[in-house]
Amino acid sequence: MKVLVRADASSSIGVGHAARCLALAHALRELGAQVSFACCLLDGHRRVAIEQEGFEVFAWPQPQEAPGIERWSADIAALREVLPAHAEFDWVIVDHYALDARWEQAARAFAQRVAVIDDLGDRAHAADLLLDQNFIANEALYAPLLTPACRRLLGPRYALVRPAFQAAAISLAQQARRVLVSFGGFDVAGMLPRTLRALSELEGVQVTCIAGLRHPQRELLGQLCDAQAGWELHDYVDDLPARMAAADLFIGAGGGTTWERAALGLPSLCVSVAENQRANAEAMARAGMHLYLGEAGQVEVATLRQAIALLLDNQALRQCFAERSRALVDGRGAQRVAVALLGEGLALRLARIEDARLLFDGRNAPEVRRRSQQAQALDWPAHQAWLAATLADPQRLLLIAEATDGPVGSVRYDRLPGQRARVSLYLFSGRFGLGWGRALLARGEAFVRERWPDLRAIEAQVLPDNQASLQLFAGAGFVQSPCSFERVFEE
Repeated sequence: MKVLVRADASSSIGVGHAARCLALAHALRELGAQVSFACCLLDGHRRVAIEQEGFEVFAWPQPQEAPGIERWSADIAALREVLPAHAEFDWVIVDHYALDARWEQAARAFAQRVAVIDDLGDRAHAADLLLDQNFIANEALYAPLLTPACRRLLGPRYALVRPAFQAAAISLAQQARRVLVSFGGFDVAGMLPRTLRALSELEGVQVTCIAGLRHPQRELLGQLCDAQAGWELHDYVDDLPARMAAADLFIGAGGGTTWERAALGLPSLCVSVAENQRANAEAMARAGMHLYLGEAGQVEVATLRQAIALLLDNQALRQCFAERSRALVDGRGAQRVAVALLGEGLALRLARIEDARLLFDGRNAPEVRRRSQQAQALDWPAHQAWLAATLADPQRLLLIAEATDGPVGSVRYDRLPGQRARVSLYLFSGRFGLGWGRALLARGEAFVRERWPDLRAIEAQVLPDNQASLQLFAGAGFVQSPCSFERVFEE
């Protein structure tokens, strides 16, 4: 599949949109997608950094405002100029606060489907899929802004985090002394000088400060760090995951690194540097994920010093933050979004006798047996006999699902009296918890209805404590009865 990502970075809006889209782009590429970016070359753009990650970039200079030309229309025109003639994409993903339903509708000239990344909920969208990774994202916020058919991916389960932040849990020292400070790519609120002054009043702390690009107070930051033994100052680092994993405490903004430090379980002190960060930062504080001090303009040096001292010497509090954060953000959000976007491309084929070992190992996985009607381990000779009989049975379809990076799972349909069939499915090891079940069920239904066009209904039996399967079938339009789920097709 071909995917185009429309996102900008600049000294005024920061690098967060580009950074989270890069995390998603990597996950899409892992599933075989060809991903390109479309960017306006604003002051502080990230074109070179994106290209260094191996992605093609279509870019244009910042246009002059023209009377009577709305911004969305000018943006579409600029995009059309830089794209190859007759360019076609399977998805356009747009992450831009200044673009709305009008831009998205016009972008369908380049793509079959449109996905939106948003965290404001302040404008209408004409999208097939919307992602809001914020803790406060909810259906009520977006219901008046989206069509009923638009799929919603809401909450930190879908936080766009790079795989490098899926590291093992950080070991928390009884008295923390290693502090990492970063307020984004540009420190738009000027929080770094205040933070370094607060840290300088504490004894024995080791500080690494990441200033960001072209910090207007770079000389002052240098003086503050040079005055303290062992303090480091960097404009940029390319090993941020390792540096975060080595830290005891992170001090920063409520932007994209919020999810990265949560996935690592890195205790943090948060200050919102933009209005759109405040509500989410407050909600995360209420959930016990970090210590939130408020908006940047209200945070003084003395307040910072007191809060930092509290966290450095309170291991129990830092442990609580770490555990709550890891429980809510597992670092696999980008993979889940990638599966949601590309799952329809899942390939199904009829099982073969050569699949015996694949099916045996998949069905015998402990996590599959726990959710199965028959929880006992399979016997290899019996399994071989069962597979041979299944492949010869005209009233049974056994299918293997495959993505570009390998097998995903298996789905089986058994014919029942009255133009009905029963479905059962399981995923292979490593595929759990990413949304593949939804894609497998949808592709399987299309396959079986083509093979058995007289079908009028499909049913499924699910154990009452199997929450994942209960949610899967309910989300796929199956209606639950006391003993099973059923999906009836319209005439």
